This record gives sequence, structure tokens and C-alpha cells, in this order.
Amino acid sequence: MKKLFLITLLITNLAISQNKQEITFEENYNKLIENLSNENWDDANKLTYELLTSTEKVDTMRTEKKVLRYIYIYTTAGLLNSQKLTKDQAIDKVKFLKSKEMRMPAHPFNSKCYVNCTHLKEDEKDTFFTGVNNTAGTQIFSFEYVKIKEGIKESSTELEGKYIALEGVLNEISVEGNMLPRFKLKFINGKYNLENP
Repeated sequence: MKKLFLITLLITNLAISQNKQEITFEENYNKLIENLSNENWDDANKLTYELLTSTEKVDTMRTEKKVLRYIYIYTTAGLLNSQKLTKDQAIDKVKFLKSKEMRMPAHPFNSKCYVNCTHLKEDEKDTFFTGVNNTAGTQIFSFEYVKIKEGIKESSTELEGKYIALEGVLNEISVEGNMLPRFKLKFINGKYNLENP
């Protein structure tokens, strides 16, 4: 399920033009999708970094940058959970993304779920919480908190079962947990959209 959302997010958000530079982008993008599908974290992480580096100075690729920044954290979490990175190495790889805008894949809103789903943070009703895992749900990649700038208009009951696509500015990033290390991401100036599955 998670894999499908990541692929859908990439497909719907990455616009490809036909000049020579963009063809290279498209080739690497296709490889990235394949590596994400196979949870090949090494290659996916390297490709994401290459794509992100090539888009960072391109003003017309704002959405692509937001998506790729998030995928870079996601693939780094895959490396962390595969014990290919220590907690310190993982945080060092991603700390440059603090204060950057990101767009996350849509997750179903489920108030009783913690695996690849979103619900309201109990003590902050203007904040969505998402527990992000690998496709099988056997590894914890991140706990994500997105504070919605304009507030959340719908009640938990109204949101139940709907897909929530979130974006915001990464305000805090840390790694927590010893046996199951994971990122803790806090976003501000958040926005959300309700999407069809």
C-alpha cells in the first residue's frame, strides 16, 4: 500500500519536459520508481539525491523538489532500518533539509491505526500525525507531525477513511528509538488535501 502511494505521488507530481537535461531526469526517475517498488534503499537514496540536486535550482520544479526532499528522508529511513546507517549518520544525511518545503504521499485517515495511516494528534487538534512504515508494515520509518496553518476544518469522524495528502515546512528533525530507530519529523505551515484512493 505504501509503495503504491509513493509511486502515485511521484507520477502525479513529476512533470517531464523533452529537452536533453529532462530526459536524463526522466531516466533516473523511472529507475527511482523501480528501486522504491523493490525497496532497494541504497540505489533509491542515491538516485533521489541526484534528482534532488539537479532540480534544486530549477524554479519551475517546485513540486518535484518538495516530493524528492521527502523521498530522500524516506529512503534514508530505509537505510537506517536496514542497519546500513547509524542514527548519527542518518541525521547527518538529512539535516540539510530542515526549513525546506515537502510534500508527503497520501495516507488513509484512520483514528485507530498507526501503520501507514494518518489521524489527529490527540493534544493538538490542528495537527495531523502519520506513522510511516515500509510496505509490509514491519519497520517504522518515521513519526510525522504536520501543524496545519489554517486549522483542520473537518472532524475526525468526517475524515475517517479519506486519504489525506499533507505538505509543510520541516521545522524539526531527529532520530529516536534504539531497537527500532526512526525519524521524528515536525512540520509547520502545513496544508492538506483530501484525495480519492
